[in-house]
Amino acid sequence: MKFLSALIIGTWMLIFPSTQSEIPPNGTYTYEVVFAEWGGKSLGDEIFVILEDGHISLLISENSNVLWVGAEPGDVWEEGTLRKHQSGVWIISHDESDVLLEEIGGCTGGPIIIDFEKRTIELC
Repeated sequence: MKFLSALIIGTWMLIFPSTQSEIPPNGTYTYEVVFAEWGGKSLGDEIFVILEDGHISLLISENSNVLWVGAEPGDVWEEGTLRKHQSGVWIISHDESDVLLEEIGGCTGGPIIIDFEKRTIELC
């Protein structure tokens, strides 16, 4: 019986993979900024996410509620290569070795975490 349950669950996961396991198609999206130091809460701030063939750019939105030090709407806040970290989350990476880093996201100084399912970018 355990084998049958495992087979059904495994088949289900292959047919209907988690949305976080997939990168959305190339395009421009609006994501919410969440802050690690506030437990992942948001101030209602948004940022534009541009995806193109594994490259990602984060652009300041004209509807940004946060004062970005010296930034203007349309400025690039961060950019890099999308890579899946060993923990299973997607990160904005500048080096292939980033996927093995112990500390990522938030206020660690490591790569930024992006959550495609929740449509959020985690900053400090």
